[in-house]
Amino acid sequence: MQRNELTFPSTSFLGRLSDESWNELSSLWTVKMYRARHFLISADDKDSMDVYFVIDGSIRATVYTDAGREVSLLTFSNGDCIGEFSALDEAPRSSDAIAERDSIIARISPEKFRTLVRKNPDLSYTLLMLLVGHLRRLSKRVIDFNAKSADERLRDAILDLVEKRVGSGDSVLIDRPPTQSELAAVVFSSRESVAREMGRMRKAGVLLRVKRSLHIPSVAKLRDYVEDAAP
Repeated sequence: MQRNELTFPSTSFLGRLSDESWNELSSLWTVKMYRARHFLISADDKDSMDVYFVIDGSIRATVYTDAGREVSLLTFSNGDCIGEFSALDEAPRSSDAIAERDSIIARISPEKFRTLVRKNPDLSYTLLMLLVGHLRRLSKRVIDFNAKSADERLRDAILDLVEKRVGSGDSVLIDRPPTQSELAAVVFSSRESVAREMGRMRKAGVLLRVKRSLHIPSVAKLRDYVEDAAP
Protein backbone atom coordinates (compact mmCIF):
# COMPACT_ATOMS: atom_id res chain seq x y z
CA MET A 1 0.00 0.00 0.00
CA GLN A 2 1.49 3.31 -1.11
CA ARG A 3 1.29 6.20 1.32
CA ASN A 4 0.54 8.76 -1.37
CA GLU A 5 -2.78 7.03 -2.02
CA LEU A 6 -4.02 8.03 1.43
CA THR A 7 -4.35 11.11 3.60
CA PHE A 8 -4.42 10.97 7.39
CA PRO A 9 -4.78 13.82 9.93
CA SER A 10 -1.38 15.04 11.07
CA THR A 11 -2.34 14.38 14.71
CA SER A 12 -3.27 10.72 14.10
CA PHE A 13 -0.92 7.77 14.64
CA LEU A 14 -0.43 7.06 10.93
CA GLY A 15 -0.32 10.76 10.11
CA ARG A 16 2.65 11.27 12.45
CA LEU A 17 4.79 8.45 11.05
CA SER A 18 7.76 9.13 8.80
CA ASP A 19 7.73 7.61 5.32
CA GLU A 20 10.28 5.02 6.41
CA SER A 21 8.18 3.94 9.40
CA TRP A 22 5.05 3.85 7.26
CA ASN A 23 6.74 1.61 4.70
CA GLU A 24 7.98 -0.77 7.39
CA LEU A 25 4.64 -0.96 9.19
CA SER A 26 2.48 -1.30 6.09
CA SER A 27 4.66 -4.11 4.76
CA LEU A 28 3.70 -6.22 7.80
CA TRP A 29 -0.04 -5.66 8.16
CA THR A 30 -3.05 -7.14 6.37
CA VAL A 31 -6.01 -5.03 5.25
CA LYS A 32 -9.68 -5.95 5.47
CA MET A 33 -13.11 -4.33 5.14
CA TYR A 34 -15.28 -4.49 8.27
CA ARG A 35 -18.99 -3.89 7.85
CA ALA A 36 -20.90 -1.48 10.11
CA ARG A 37 -21.59 -2.88 13.61
CA HIS A 38 -18.95 -5.59 13.18
CA PHE A 39 -16.78 -6.25 16.25
CA LEU A 40 -13.06 -5.80 15.64
CA ILE A 41 -12.28 -6.45 19.28
CA SER A 42 -14.34 -8.22 21.91
CA ALA A 43 -13.52 -7.81 25.58
CA ASP A 44 -14.47 -11.47 26.00
CA ASP A 45 -11.86 -12.65 23.49
CA LYS A 46 -8.83 -13.86 25.45
CA ASP A 47 -6.84 -15.04 22.44
CA SER A 48 -6.53 -12.13 19.98
CA MET A 49 -4.21 -9.24 20.88
CA ASP A 50 -3.71 -7.84 17.38
CA VAL A 51 -3.31 -4.12 16.75
CA TYR A 52 -5.63 -2.34 14.30
CA PHE A 53 -5.20 0.83 12.23
CA VAL A 54 -8.07 2.76 10.69
CA ILE A 55 -7.34 3.32 7.01
CA ASP A 56 -10.81 4.67 6.31
CA GLY A 57 -13.77 4.48 8.67
CA SER A 58 -14.96 5.01 12.22
CA ILE A 59 -14.56 2.68 15.21
CA ARG A 60 -16.07 3.07 18.68
CA ALA A 61 -14.50 1.67 21.85
CA THR A 62 -17.23 0.76 24.32
CA VAL A 63 -17.79 -1.12 27.57
CA TYR A 64 -20.92 -2.47 29.22
CA THR A 65 -21.81 -2.12 32.89
CA ASP A 66 -23.04 -5.06 34.97
CA ALA A 67 -26.57 -3.75 34.33
CA GLY A 68 -25.98 -3.95 30.57
CA ARG A 69 -25.67 -0.21 30.00
CA GLU A 70 -23.34 0.82 27.17
CA VAL A 71 -20.64 3.40 27.87
CA SER A 72 -18.61 4.73 24.92
CA LEU A 73 -15.00 5.57 25.74
CA LEU A 74 -13.35 6.83 22.55
CA THR A 75 -14.08 7.07 18.83
CA PHE A 76 -11.33 6.28 16.34
CA SER A 77 -11.16 7.56 12.75
CA ASN A 78 -8.73 7.68 9.83
CA GLY A 79 -5.13 7.18 10.90
CA ASP A 80 -5.90 6.05 14.45
CA CYS A 81 -4.48 2.98 16.19
CA ILE A 82 -6.60 0.56 18.24
CA GLY A 83 -5.72 -2.32 20.57
CA GLU A 84 -2.14 -1.35 21.34
CA PHE A 85 -2.61 -1.69 25.13
CA SER A 86 -3.04 -5.47 25.12
CA ALA A 87 -0.39 -5.92 22.45
CA LEU A 88 2.13 -4.19 24.70
CA ASP A 89 1.30 -5.55 28.16
CA GLU A 90 -0.37 -8.83 27.08
CA ALA A 91 -3.25 -8.16 29.48
CA PRO A 92 -6.90 -8.88 28.52
CA ARG A 93 -8.79 -6.40 26.39
CA SER A 94 -10.43 -3.62 28.41
CA SER A 95 -13.23 -2.81 25.93
CA ASP A 96 -15.00 -3.79 22.74
CA ALA A 97 -14.24 -2.05 19.45
CA ILE A 98 -17.13 -1.82 16.98
CA ALA A 99 -17.26 -0.42 13.43
CA GLU A 100 -19.69 2.50 13.34
CA ARG A 101 -19.80 2.32 9.54
CA ASP A 102 -18.18 0.23 6.81
CA SER A 103 -14.47 0.64 7.51
CA ILE A 104 -11.15 -0.36 5.95
CA ILE A 105 -8.86 -1.61 8.69
CA ALA A 106 -5.23 -2.77 8.74
CA ARG A 107 -4.19 -5.42 11.26
CA ILE A 108 -0.85 -6.59 12.64
CA SER A 109 0.07 -9.30 15.16
CA PRO A 110 1.20 -8.24 18.67
CA GLU A 111 4.58 -9.91 18.16
CA LYS A 112 5.34 -7.89 15.03
CA PHE A 113 4.05 -4.71 16.64
CA ARG A 114 6.25 -5.12 19.74
CA THR A 115 9.27 -5.79 17.55
CA LEU A 116 8.64 -2.57 15.63
CA VAL A 117 8.18 -0.55 18.82
CA ARG A 118 11.46 -1.85 20.27
CA LYS A 119 13.61 -1.16 17.25
CA ASN A 120 11.98 1.92 15.68
CA PRO A 121 12.39 5.19 17.68
CA ASP A 122 10.07 7.11 15.37
CA LEU A 123 7.26 4.61 15.84
CA SER A 124 7.89 4.44 19.61
CA TYR A 125 7.66 8.23 19.93
CA THR A 126 4.48 8.27 17.84
CA LEU A 127 3.00 5.60 20.10
CA LEU A 128 3.91 7.65 23.17
CA MET A 129 2.13 10.69 21.72
CA LEU A 130 -0.90 8.51 21.03
CA LEU A 131 -1.06 7.28 24.63
CA VAL A 132 -0.70 10.81 26.00
CA GLY A 133 -3.59 11.92 23.77
CA HIS A 134 -5.79 9.08 25.05
CA LEU A 135 -5.00 10.03 28.64
CA ARG A 136 -5.82 13.69 28.09
CA ARG A 137 -9.16 12.94 26.39
CA LEU A 138 -10.23 10.45 29.04
CA SER A 139 -9.18 12.84 31.83
CA LYS A 140 -11.33 15.57 30.28
CA ARG A 141 -14.31 13.22 30.12
CA VAL A 142 -13.92 12.33 33.79
CA ILE A 143 -13.78 16.03 34.70
CA ASP A 144 -16.82 16.82 32.52
CA PHE A 145 -18.76 13.97 34.07
CA ASN A 146 -18.20 15.38 37.56
CA ALA A 147 -18.57 19.07 36.65
CA LYS A 148 -21.35 19.10 34.04
CA SER A 149 -24.91 17.87 33.77
CA ALA A 150 -25.94 15.23 31.23
CA ASP A 151 -27.62 17.92 29.11
CA GLU A 152 -24.45 20.04 29.10
CA ARG A 153 -22.36 17.05 28.08
CA LEU A 154 -24.78 16.29 25.25
CA ARG A 155 -24.69 19.85 23.94
CA ASP A 156 -20.90 19.80 24.04
CA ALA A 157 -20.82 16.45 22.21
CA ILE A 158 -23.11 17.68 19.45
CA LEU A 159 -21.12 20.90 19.05
CA ASP A 160 -17.89 18.88 18.85
CA LEU A 161 -19.48 16.65 16.20
CA VAL A 162 -20.47 19.72 14.20
CA GLU A 163 -17.14 21.54 14.60
CA LYS A 164 -15.33 18.58 13.02
CA ARG A 165 -17.47 18.92 9.90
CA VAL A 166 -17.85 22.67 9.54
CA GLY A 167 -16.57 24.12 6.27
CA SER A 168 -16.55 27.61 4.83
CA GLY A 169 -20.29 28.14 5.38
CA ASP A 170 -22.33 28.51 8.55
CA SER A 171 -24.55 25.44 8.11
CA VAL A 172 -23.67 21.75 8.41
CA LEU A 173 -25.47 18.60 7.27
CA ILE A 174 -24.35 15.42 9.04
CA ASP A 175 -25.24 12.24 7.18
CA ARG A 176 -25.89 9.18 9.37
CA PRO A 177 -25.32 10.94 12.71
CA PRO A 178 -25.04 8.94 15.95
CA THR A 179 -28.32 7.55 17.23
CA GLN A 180 -29.79 8.79 20.49
CA SER A 181 -28.65 5.57 22.16
CA GLU A 182 -25.10 6.07 20.85
CA LEU A 183 -25.05 9.68 22.05
CA ALA A 184 -26.30 8.52 25.45
CA ALA A 185 -23.40 6.09 25.66
CA VAL A 186 -20.94 8.87 24.83
CA VAL A 187 -22.21 11.33 27.45
CA PHE A 188 -23.01 8.78 30.18
CA SER A 189 -26.73 9.43 30.05
CA SER A 190 -29.99 7.72 29.03
CA ARG A 191 -31.63 7.68 25.61
CA GLU A 192 -34.70 9.36 27.10
CA SER A 193 -32.62 12.21 28.50
CA VAL A 194 -30.89 12.67 25.13
CA ALA A 195 -34.25 12.68 23.33
CA ARG A 196 -35.60 15.40 25.65
CA GLU A 197 -32.61 17.71 25.21
CA MET A 198 -32.50 17.21 21.44
CA GLY A 199 -36.21 18.06 21.38
CA ARG A 200 -35.43 21.33 23.17
CA MET A 201 -32.64 22.02 20.68
CA ARG A 202 -34.99 21.43 17.75
CA LYS A 203 -37.55 23.76 19.36
CA ALA A 204 -34.82 26.40 19.68
CA GLY A 205 -34.05 25.96 15.98
CA VAL A 206 -30.39 25.05 16.42
CA LEU A 207 -30.75 21.59 14.90
CA LEU A 208 -33.20 19.87 12.56
CA ARG A 209 -33.80 16.31 11.42
CA VAL A 210 -33.77 15.87 7.63
CA LYS A 211 -34.72 12.24 7.01
CA ARG A 212 -31.75 10.33 8.47
CA SER A 213 -29.45 13.36 8.54
CA LEU A 214 -28.88 16.04 11.15
CA HIS A 215 -29.02 19.61 9.85
CA ILE A 216 -27.42 22.50 11.72
CA PRO A 217 -28.84 25.68 10.10
CA SER A 218 -26.28 27.93 11.82
CA VAL A 219 -23.14 26.78 13.60
CA ALA A 220 -22.79 30.23 15.15
CA LYS A 221 -26.30 29.97 16.60
CA LEU A 222 -25.51 26.51 17.96
CA ARG A 223 -22.36 27.83 19.65
CA ASP A 224 -24.40 30.64 21.24
CA TYR A 225 -27.02 28.14 22.41
CA VAL A 226 -24.41 25.92 24.06
CA GLU A 227 -22.72 28.91 25.72
CA ASP A 228 -25.98 30.52 26.89
CA ALA A 229 -27.37 27.23 28.24
CA ALA A 230 -24.33 26.71 30.47
CA PRO A 231 -24.95 27.64 34.15
